[in-house]
Amino acid sequence: MKINSPAEDKIIVDLSKNDMLELDITYEDMDYSTIETRRVIWTVLDEAGKILGRELDPSRRMIIEATPKNEGGCILSFTILDGKKKPFPQKHLLKKQSENIICDFENLDNLFRAAQEIKRFGSDAQSSLFESDGTYRLILNCTSEILKGILSEFCKVKSCGKLACDHTKEHWRLLASETAIENLLNS
Repeated sequence: MKINSPAEDKIIVDLSKNDMLELDITYEDMDYSTIETRRVIWTVLDEAGKILGRELDPSRRMIIEATPKNEGGCILSFTILDGKKKPFPQKHLLKKQSENIICDFENLDNLFRAAQEIKRFGSDAQSSLFESDGTYRLILNCTSEILKGILSEFCKVKSCGKLACDHTKEHWRLLASETAIENLLNS
């Protein structure tokens, strides 16, 4: 567990896959309405308070953002909104980051070059490939801003939600499902 505080009202906690196993939670299971998630948040805040040398009261108003990591961990960002305690019951907001990006390629050459860069980057994200009217669309289960920057050299990149993914699945021709990057590099 790596903890840092870039500002008095901001705490960032980087949880590895092993940290998540020790806390007995996955990114997919995180939901602040469950006692398991609240237990994890309280445990993480307690540990952060010890390391940072200050009391971090979980009853304070805050926004909690969760971002999955490719290797199975998670990054939790805490933004403390003010110093006031909220009356019980607590209503924290746990925001999960979008998990998918859409990459639209004008040609196969750029698609293959991007696949090589994705592999070189070390991403093992799930990927599906679609085609429509000579345009290739790759849907990656990934939120890495660094990878988005790399891919933008080869294609148009945008974050997408479930609706955009479902639209693609319905209106585009599927070429490879879930392991498109591996299929492209092994063909």
